[in-house]
Amino acid sequence: MMKLSRRRFLSLAGAGAGLAAAPGLAALPFPASVEYGDARGESLWMNEAPIPPAPRLEDTIEADVAVIGSGYTGLSCAYYLRKLRPDLSVILLESHKLGSGASSRNSGAVSRSYRGLGMTALTQRGFDRLIQFITEEEIDCDLKQVATLELFPSKRDAQKLAATLPGAKWVPAGELRTSLQSSYYAGALESGDYITIHPGKLVAGHAEAARRVGVKLYEESPVVRIQDGKPARLSTPLGKVIARSVFIATNAYTARLGILRSILLPVHQFTFATGPLTSGQITEKALDRWPLRFERNILPVTTVLTPSGHFFIRIVLGYSSFNSCRWTDINGAKELARRMFEQRYPWISRIQLTEGWHGVTGHTLDGREIARPIFGGNILVSAAYNGLGVMPGHNNGYLAACRLAGYNDEDAHYFSDRIRHYPVPGEFYRSLLFKPFMKVMTPD
Repeated sequence: MMKLSRRRFLSLAGAGAGLAAAPGLAALPFPASVEYGDARGESLWMNEAPIPPAPRLEDTIEADVAVIGSGYTGLSCAYYLRKLRPDLSVILLESHKLGSGASSRNSGAVSRSYRGLGMTALTQRGFDRLIQFITEEEIDCDLKQVATLELFPSKRDAQKLAATLPGAKWVPAGELRTSLQSSYYAGALESGDYITIHPGKLVAGHAEAARRVGVKLYEESPVVRIQDGKPARLSTPLGKVIARSVFIATNAYTARLGILRSILLPVHQFTFATGPLTSGQITEKALDRWPLRFERNILPVTTVLTPSGHFFIRIVLGYSSFNSCRWTDINGAKELARRMFEQRYPWISRIQLTEGWHGVTGHTLDGREIARPIFGGNILVSAAYNGLGVMPGHNNGYLAACRLAGYNDEDAHYFSDRIRHYPVPGEFYRSLLFKPFMKVMTPD
C-alpha cells in the first residue's frame, strides 16, 4: 500500500488547483441539481433507533429562520434557536428522511477537538456543551469513555511515532498478534482521548429535542433553489419558504446546492458489519478492551464494536464525479470492505457480514471546516467536518444559533468569512487527481 504524507498530498492538490485556474482551459459542465427522490439505504444505527416521520412541505410558509439539513448541526441549531429565542419561528427542511445523512452513518467516535484546529478552549466548551445537551435532554445514546487504538501497518511509521511520544503507552506487534488475532499491524498507540456514542440514538435525540421546543420539521422536502435576499426564499418541489434568515447544514451535500464548490470535496465511505458477536467472541478478540480502532492513513480505516455487539469496518471509497453524493457500485464497495476486513482480521472470514451502508462526508484540503456567512450575511453555512463531525457539528449548530438569535456568546466569532481555504481543483482535474490517488491508497 503506497503512502503519501499529508503535505505531499496537499502540494499535489494545490498543483491541480493551479492547473484548473489556468486561462484558456474549457471547464466541464457542472450539473448543480440537488439529488433527491432516491431512498437512502438505512444504516445499522438507524435500524436500531428509527426517527418518527415528519410531513412533506406542500405549501408556502413564512418563518424567522429556516434550517436546511437534519443532522447534528441543523437540528442543534434549530433547537438552540428556540431555547435562546422562543419568540422566533423556526422550520427545518430535510431532503430525505430525518437524520438519514452522515449523522446516522458515522463511527460513533467523539473527540474534544476540531479537525484542523486541534483541542482549544473553544472545542472543550463545545464538548462540554454536547455532554450537557445529552444529559439535560436525557438522551440514552450509549455514551461511554473507551480505550482507543491508533494502529500502524508500517513499522517505520510505528517507530517514528514511538520515538516522538516517549511517555505514550505503546502496544507492540507481538501483543497485537495475540490480543487482536491480527498480524497486519506493526504496532499501536493506546489512548483514552475518545468517547463513543450510538449515532442513531443521538440524532434521534436531537430530532425529539427540536420537536419538544417547537421546531417544525419537514422531511422528503429538498431545497432545490435558494434565492438570497432579505427575506430569503427557498423552493422545494411542492412548497416554498420565505425566511428572514437561513442556516445551511447540509455538509457534503452542500455543493449540489451550488454553494462552496471551490473549497468542499465530498468523500464517500462504506461500512460493513458482522452480525452480533457473542460475549465470548468479544473477549477473545480483545474488542471489550479496545472497541474503537483507527489507522493513521491519509484515507483512514476505522473499526468499531457497536453497543449491540456488531463489529464493523469503515473504509474510504473516494470521490464521485460532479460532487455526487451517490455511489453507483455498492456491490464493489461491499467486496472491497470485506477484503480489507479479512486482510486485517482473518477470523472475520468465518463470521457472517450482515450489515452494510454507504455514507458521504465533506472535506477541505487544509483540514479546516467551513463556518461562515454567505450572500448578504443573513445566510450562514457550516460544512466539511473532515471526518470528525459529532461534537463540531453540534457545537457549530449552537454557534450559528447564537449568531442568528443575536446572542453574544464568546465563541460566536468562529463563524467568519475571513478564513481562507485551499481551492479544490475543477471537475476535470479533480477526477484526474483524486480518483487515481484514492485508488493508489486503497489496497488490492
